[in-house]
Amino acid sequence: MQKIDKETEKKFLEAESFRNNDEFQKAIDIFEVLLKKIPNFPPILHNLALCHIGQNNFQEAEKFYLKCLDIEPVSILSINNLAKLYFSNKQFKKALPILKKSLLKNNNQEDITEINAICLFESQLKEETNIFCSEALKKFSQNRVIKFTYGKNLLRSNKHSEGLKYLKESSGMIEFENKDVRII
Repeated sequence: MQKIDKETEKKFLEAESFRNNDEFQKAIDIFEVLLKKIPNFPPILHNLALCHIGQNNFQEAEKFYLKCLDIEPVSILSINNLAKLYFSNKQFKKALPILKKSLLKNNNQEDITEINAICLFESQLKEETNIFCSEALKKFSQNRVIKFTYGKNLLRSNKHSEGLKYLKESSGMIEFENKDVRII
């Protein structure tokens, strides 16, 4: 990691404070000045991405996360944040290769495992979802999100009794109303 001088560190912390208080434009203005001084500095790029997310400017956020990954391709923080950005914008198929990369680096990330399961399901990848959820539940056996996603996918795959079992485990109770199933 690059070393920064005291004055730059002071400005960085000031910008971070603005970001933490949802004063995104003030933070962006300072981070951009710092970026001109120290180009390709991942903490600045990462904070710029967070500020742009705070302003709902997802294309700019993506640009900064991708630049972080160009500089530090193994940064799990940047990998996960880019995947979460795609996920939150319902770009499930775009998130999948990023999530896979993250889980290859560290397969003990329960939150990323949940997101991957949902992305597979939302991408209509029935078989991949079944395989992934089945394996994920071996590691995270009590995870309700994975059980719920697996249950919905099993129903989609016409495996109704097994699907209902996982839905019940994920929510505690299933109610039948006419021909519809309600999960409580």
